[in-house]
Amino acid sequence: MFSKTRKLVRRLTGNRDAIRRDLQLAVRNLPTLPLIFWPPNAEPGVRSELSAASYNSTGDLLTVVTQALLPARRKPVSAGTLVCQPEYPAASAESSRWFFINGVVTAPPLAILHAQEIARVFRRPVHLIHTPTWGVVRDVWDTITARTLKKDGHLSRPAFYVVQRALERHERVVLLCHSQGTIVASYIVRKLLKHASTRHLVSRLEIYCVAGVADGLRVDDALTQETGHAVPYVEHFANGRDFFCRVGILAHLDSTAGHVYCIPERSGHLLNEHYLPGIARGDYCGRKSRLYHYANGREPGVRDWQQPSKVVDVQHKSA
Repeated sequence: MFSKTRKLVRRLTGNRDAIRRDLQLAVRNLPTLPLIFWPPNAEPGVRSELSAASYNSTGDLLTVVTQALLPARRKPVSAGTLVCQPEYPAASAESSRWFFINGVVTAPPLAILHAQEIARVFRRPVHLIHTPTWGVVRDVWDTITARTLKKDGHLSRPAFYVVQRALERHERVVLLCHSQGTIVASYIVRKLLKHASTRHLVSRLEIYCVAGVADGLRVDDALTQETGHAVPYVEHFANGRDFFCRVGILAHLDSTAGHVYCIPERSGHLLNEHYLPGIARGDYCGRKSRLYHYANGREPGVRDWQQPSKVVDVQHKSA
């Protein structure tokens, strides 16, 4: 116990600047926190996280609510083993392996709901890498320690090994991550690039960060020069009035690689309700992003690698 306390104190003192930075960001953007659930039911035809009809049973809905509120140590429902199949798979579905990493406060029924909607929108099998919720308070603390205090191994290590094995076996791995999942993605890239035995695999990796809270994600300059596009290839999608984007990706553009697509006046943090429909329509990117070219079973071409830039602002009247 004393050893753990001493380690925590060292992390707190060693990351004083990051703690001060994140506290200031949180306070400054606090007025946008209630907007993470707004607007409700704005996208017809989407299996919204806010609708009871989106879940298979009342029991699933109760599980989502109770696990969010009640603190408990829980195990993941899937480490890439649970696969959500689309009703109409794309012709090219077997050429790549798709993974989804969920965000905070995500019980198994909600994580599966997200993966199912991703599979439907992109018409590809989606392998779920589930980060279980230990209750909202513990989840927020884990996010703080992973991002601000750089103690992200416990949170991210299981996903790292799943993605590493997939990169060794597949020519292309697509990683779509939401919210806290972007911290996991950042850890995966950092560890892959760190070791010579895995560095070459990163050229096969595509990462799509939605509503990202990570404060950094880097690419390898030498591999990027060799391949002609960013390695790993990264895109970000953000709502300008999403609290978590404002303290995450939008506040850390200088330390985050990849093309950033943002709709400044749009609010909401929920994946199904507030992001996936707009991504599939091309609202964020003017139909230019590589992820958009995967929607509805399409396959991106060799010209669909976007060059990194700071922010692309796309006005949207219905936001």
